[in-house]
Amino acid sequence: MVSLTGCLGATEYTITDVNAETTTPLGISIEIVEPNAVIEHPAQMAFSVTNKQESPIEIRNTGIWPFGLLELVPSLDTQDGGSGTILWTDRYEESRYVDAESRQSYGVESTPLVRTLDAGETVTETYDVHGSDIIETGTMYVRGRFEPPILEYTTEENEEWDSFSPEITVKLGEQSLI
Repeated sequence: MVSLTGCLGATEYTITDVNAETTTPLGISIEIVEPNAVIEHPAQMAFSVTNKQESPIEIRNTGIWPFGLLELVPSLDTQDGGSGTILWTDRYEESRYVDAESRQSYGVESTPLVRTLDAGETVTETYDVHGSDIIETGTMYVRGRFEPPILEYTTEENEEWDSFSPEITVKLGEQSLI
């Protein structure tokens, strides 16, 4: 009976849908790897970015390459977004550019990480969604934790860095254990 302490009345969450839209030379896709954020384990989503061009694209970010620190927020309006639900990866703790003491205490250096994504190449990073970190349910949006663009990119034709801010929606539902 003691082992159930803390479990009764807890809320479990489910990722019911994800959607990503972009009109850039980079493609993005999100796969729900594990839909359920339950006491035993977090939900998981795999984010992939693909170079849709026939020439290399440089990608720049901070923290970890290629996506950096990501979060779920209830609004894309940065003024209304406030603090969101961190999307966690163990790579935060492994990166010398991220100061990650825990999912509630973390920071990132402003050192830009720049790497090339070759034509047709895809890179993927899997992020955890811990139920205990979820602030609210419904339709949430993915954005960069410290800067709203997920990353910046440049092509051979463009000398400027462009923001990559696809609209990514994640629908979260909840269910009570009681």
